[in-house]
Amino acid sequence: MPELDPDIYPPIDPTEPVPDDPGELLPDTPETLPEPPVEPMPGPDDPTSIPAPA
Repeated sequence: MPELDPDIYPPIDPTEPVPDDPGELLPDTPETLPEPPVEPMPGPDDPTSIPAPA
């Protein structure tokens, strides 16, 4: 792994507390995630479907 430039990536200080409040979200951040796309399940007669283990 290449060495990281300490001016760009300073070392992590384990004694520094992690804030509980992440801060304000960006204005264009949605309140909820969009629904995931629905992927059709292959039927039992589909030649590309994988058989269930015995």
